[in-house]
Amino acid sequence: MNKKRLFIQVAAAIVLYVVISLILEKEYTQPVIVREILEGVVFGLLYGVFVYFREKFKNKKE
Repeated sequence: MNKKRLFIQVAAAIVLYVVISLILEKEYTQPVIVREILEGVVFGLLYGVFVYFREKFKNKKE
């Protein structure tokens, strides 16, 4: 998996997390938006690490 594809997947995960969280929260004040964006970035980074290691170990087995 190349870096561009990984970055696009992480960015999509962040955007989806933030949008879904804001819809479920039903509150759109600035502190809530900032909190959800920060949580989205953390989620996206963890997802990116997971995908990277999954691809790395999957390729070693083949």
